[in-house]
Amino acid sequence: MLKKIKYFLLLIFLAGVMIFGYFISLDNQFKVVRQRQINAPANLVFRQIADLKNWDKWAPWKEKDSTIQFEYPGSTNKEGDYFRFTDNRGKRQKLTNLTLTEDTMIVQSLASNDQIQEFVWKIIPQKNGVKVIWTIEGELPFWQRIYSRQMEDMIGPTMTRGLELIEKNVHQDMNKHKTTILKSVDLSSTYYLYKTAGCKIDSIGKKMDKTLPEVLLYAINHKIEMNGKPFVIYNKYDEENNAVIFSTCVPTKEKTVVTDADILTGETPGGHYLKIKYQGNYKFIREAWNLAYAYINSRDYMMIDDKRKTFEVYAVGHTKSLNPADWITYIYIPLIEVDKELMNIQ
Repeated sequence: MLKKIKYFLLLIFLAGVMIFGYFISLDNQFKVVRQRQINAPANLVFRQIADLKNWDKWAPWKEKDSTIQFEYPGSTNKEGDYFRFTDNRGKRQKLTNLTLTEDTMIVQSLASNDQIQEFVWKIIPQKNGVKVIWTIEGELPFWQRIYSRQMEDMIGPTMTRGLELIEKNVHQDMNKHKTTILKSVDLSSTYYLYKTAGCKIDSIGKKMDKTLPEVLLYAINHKIEMNGKPFVIYNKYDEENNAVIFSTCVPTKEKTVVTDADILTGETPGGHYLKIKYQGNYKFIREAWNLAYAYINSRDYMMIDDKRKTFEVYAVGHTKSLNPADWITYIYIPLIEVDKELMNIQ
């Protein structure tokens, strides 16, 4: 009997040695890489990842478990900043910004009691937007080495979903827009250089991007002093036939003699205008126009002056911010002169 027990213990010992040897032979390091093309400026993608408060909107763990709460003890967008949370297995986790290389690379760590994972994000400029490469690597505890060959399948899909959610949130931020109806204003006349063009309504942005730089370049080359922000006058807007004729304009301090047949001079008439502030991507600006017209039509004391043209002034554009949500356009709709006190009633 004693002999059988010895053999049994020996077998257990040998099995233990074999299991230990198997675990020793397993790789304790893992590395998983995922990438995605995102049509957005590098600085917006960088900010989405580097500013930790944004993780509350797109972290793939939260999509799987909405009860997860991120705890932010202080600032969230600098090296050394971090947030904590408890995952769906009950583990306390801490994600920290280690290195932030503006618009190009982010290094972070995700730490729990028994494991530290390093997150490396590379943001590489492309023809249309950026390519984002997300790498997670780390060292597995001894008893978890059996999962070393499965990490690709275990965390790869989560990383892929995280990149999808980053893109979704960046685009949502870029598409934010707001219209504010301001009170009517009295404008004085001003001289301007302009070039007139026509196109389909849905092509106006591309056409404007071509003609406005031509007028600006003429003013710069001929050392003509500008008197404010560029603007566009709408000469004809025909929704029924999807056609628009407009003039891209640069205001000048005095009347200018031009030598280019394509560049002309004009003078805006002064008078009462309803001023509307639109902030956001230009592709949504028709919403602002529709709100403005609805506002005028709902007020008996306001009437549009058809003898003068409507126009848009571009206060902030892509030369100042790559984020369309930051762009500011002022819309001016001419109003027939009525009692000034009534005109300022909101």
